[in-house]
Amino acid sequence: MSMALTRDAILRAAATALRTHERAGMADIAAAAGVGRATLYRHFDNREDLLLELGRFAAQESLRVIDAARIDGVPAREGIPRLVRALLTVGREFWVVSRHRTQLWPEEEEVGTRLRALAERGQREGVLRTDLPADHLATLLGSMVIGALSIAPLSELGVEDATDTIVKVFLDGARP
Repeated sequence: MSMALTRDAILRAAATALRTHERAGMADIAAAAGVGRATLYRHFDNREDLLLELGRFAAQESLRVIDAARIDGVPAREGIPRLVRALLTVGREFWVVSRHRTQLWPEEEEVGTRLRALAERGQREGVLRTDLPADHLATLLGSMVIGALSIAPLSELGVEDATDTIVKVFLDGARP
């Protein structure tokens, strides 16, 4: 296995181990990844280094799934659920790392940029209200995704049900 593939496998295994036990140590992570501790330490100096890299990896994965969702090639009304679904899918795997950091990676800032661009496009297409700034709408949508990742009962829903719930409230409001 190449160094990059090993590193990616370790990061994915670390996310899994941390979801199971938030205080998982390097030995737990090595076991989850199916590598020896020496291999783990060849890639990461310590647990904090691993957590930092895991945060960046999660941000990169977010951008990868957003790109795969092809939100720019569809109307905003279709792009919004695609974006939410993509973020929930990655978030379910990597949300645990978001709670451990305060700094944003450039990739995370790019996710915000893409949310804002979609909100601006939604306003231009008449799908989203224009009495609120697009950056506020983007922040609200992002907050709904974070809520569905971290707060019951939404965090207990499957990705599709959580996506449907978020999109319905975001696009149509909570009024009957």
